Amino acid sequence: MLNLIIADSELELIPFDMLEDYAIRKYAKKKNKPAKEIILDSNFMHGAIDRYYPGKSNRMGRPDIIYIVLQVAMESILNKKGKLRVFVHTKNNMIITINPETRIPKSYNRFVGLMEDLFKKEEIRSGDNILLSLSEGHVEDLVPQIGAGRTVVFSPRGAVSRIGEVISTDEDITAIIGGFSEGDYVSNVYDLGKSVSIYEEELTIWSVASEAIAEYERVLGVV
Repeated sequence: MLNLIIADSELELIPFDMLEDYAIRKYAKKKNKPAKEIILDSNFMHGAIDRYYPGKSNRMGRPDIIYIVLQVAMESILNKKGKLRVFVHTKNNMIITINPETRIPKSYNRFVGLMEDLFKKEEIRSGDNILLSLSEGHVEDLVPQIGAGRTVVFSPRGAVSRIGEVISTDEDITAIIGGFSEGDYVSNVYDLGKSVSIYEEELTIWSVASEAIAEYERVLGVV
């Protein structure tokens, strides 16, 4: 089993101190939702984020990153074979557990709406089946709860290794990948396992996730 944890993800509701911003209120009116129930999204709120958190608008409010990674992971052969589990850990220490049967909306706007529903309801169901659940938790606690063998932390700071060296057997592996566009982890992930970099240049997180998933598929012989 490959357990994929997207850690310190920049996925959150609009922070309290931004709720009365004119641009935020205008955006909320357009969506016909209370501002407090809307996901922070720098694609539409870049200027507002800069007003309240100067210099952080490139990192904060990045649900688009999670959207792309989940499209890659949930549609993979590995997931269809029942050999992948995906968790999203946010920088505010919330954990989204994703049922392998979940189909992520192809539309980005629908995906954001799904996340807003999840943050409001804490569960997304299909009949009796829980597709997505939201709970409080630290990534440092999540790893032992998963209870899966070896833990690998993907980071540009890590020792450069070929992906075939990082994933070379069908043992259970927990792979931690950062859910942010720049900077470093804010959680203590480096104490959880070996830190590795699979390329001499920094890669997007969906590229790293794709490489890890594809390599695990190869060692399992499912492709």
